[in-house]
Amino acid sequence: MKDMAAGALIPMMRIGDELNLFKNLFKFGPCSSDYFSSKVKMDKRYIRELLLALSAGGYINYHKEKEEFFLSEEQFSVLGDEDSISLMIGGFEKLVGTIHNIDIIKNNFKNGKGTDWGNLHPCCLSRSARFFKPSYSIFLIKKWIPSLDDAEEILLNGGTFADIGCGHGYSTALIAETYKNSKIVGIDPHEPSIIEVKKNIKHYKNLDFQINSAKNFEGNFDIIAFFDCLHNMGDPLGAIKYAKTKLNRNGIIMLVEPTADDLPKNNFNLIGQMYYSFSTIACIPASKSQEVGMALGAQAGPKKLFSILNEAGFEDTKVTYKTASNMVIQAKTKIT
Repeated sequence: MKDMAAGALIPMMRIGDELNLFKNLFKFGPCSSDYFSSKVKMDKRYIRELLLALSAGGYINYHKEKEEFFLSEEQFSVLGDEDSISLMIGGFEKLVGTIHNIDIIKNNFKNGKGTDWGNLHPCCLSRSARFFKPSYSIFLIKKWIPSLDDAEEILLNGGTFADIGCGHGYSTALIAETYKNSKIVGIDPHEPSIIEVKKNIKHYKNLDFQINSAKNFEGNFDIIAFFDCLHNMGDPLGAIKYAKTKLNRNGIIMLVEPTADDLPKNNFNLIGQMYYSFSTIACIPASKSQEVGMALGAQAGPKKLFSILNEAGFEDTKVTYKTASNMVIQAKTKIT
């Protein structure tokens, strides 16, 4: 019943997000449902029922004596503040996308084929940017990059960095903004995503983008990163082998993948439940839609990832940083 009640909130959260109800409720402060509906110019009966549902779930607050609804600063940081490191509304957007994909993926179960990202519901693309944005804001510059051998020194002194599978480019822009002496390139095969990036991301002189795959991008780099995308690729081994040919001497491969144990039973927790489910609806179909179709899945675990890196020619591999949701893996060739 707890899971069912949580699932029932998915459309409520999406409506609140798309209609800017969270932002407006925080802006107007404590108010009745009638007053709020008049301010946002929407039907008062729908507004009241939505506010009651969200109050019952504890996502917004309800003052029972005054019969007023409001968002605390903490609630707004999770639901409505796009610049917050606590923003989680992208996760609900992600859930909406997975639900819309059910009919497509049911056919994949029967025919064993895949469905590429471009044919999934648009929420599956936009949600990725918003879903991962808080983690990147917190960890990418302060923890993940410093955990790699000499990475900060390389980037502070004018290195080159490729962000493979950059999507909507948030991680790419964050690195370009921080390491202004380095050349940063975002690479993604999905043209609409790159168009969106160029439209919405602030321009930096040291930042460029390519519409290319992980096996045909141009240029040579000191660091080549794969942020939460390698497991979605049909041929991750081929991608790593190609990246190796594009690394400068003493170059680094940086993988950021969902945290997972090599034994499935050790992933039977909230994070594992979430990622195995997302993987079923999006990651496995994306991989199987491409050549090879390895279908690593979002809970591949370090052992499988290390084996791919080793087979591609990297002897020096290690996990350099780990959070509840992500792990950072470094791969280098040993210089003799």
